[in-house]
Amino acid sequence: MSPAIWSLITAGASIVGLWIGGNNPRHGWIYGLGCQVLWATEGCFTHRPGDIILSFAFVIVYGRNLRRWRGTRFKPAAKPEPESVPCGSDVR
Repeated sequence: MSPAIWSLITAGASIVGLWIGGNNPRHGWIYGLGCQVLWATEGCFTHRPGDIILSFAFVIVYGRNLRRWRGTRFKPAAKPEPESVPCGSDVR
């Protein structure tokens, strides 16, 4: 595969991971751990050792976060209540 294809695959996988992490951080960290296989593979095929080293660093960080937050429940933020404006007030 060409470096451009590898770049598109890893970029797409990372963007999906950000989306998943925004919905549920635990699932995002698990997905992110899995994506590091793609990044390390991409680094090998494109001869970029920095990507391989960065991938290992991300494995450590994702693993730490996953371990640190185990047992916690993710609660989406509550929708904000619409602000009420008292009658007769002059809000600018």
